[in-house]
Amino acid sequence: MIRNNVDVLVIGAGPTGLGAAKRLQLVKSASWLIIDSNELPGGLASTDITPEGFLFDVGGHVIFSHYKYFDDCLNEALPKAEDWYEH
Repeated sequence: MIRNNVDVLVIGAGPTGLGAAKRLQLVKSASWLIIDSNELPGGLASTDITPEGFLFDVGGHVIFSHYKYFDDCLNEALPKAEDWYEH
């Protein structure tokens, strides 16, 4: 559903945009809409797979965190082991 009026328009469904949308959903103080030019969310935190099966990381998205809130958000967004590439 596309709405004509929102309090907050989040442009980009990369990690920052998704984090903003998650926080807006939690506080429930404003209506919001997130838009992105790509079909899938993730922005530069994504991996392209060539037809031959080679993996190319688009952006620098190595995750090394000691923050429980951040780790919990990632685990909520990507709950299945196959959602992650581990090296």
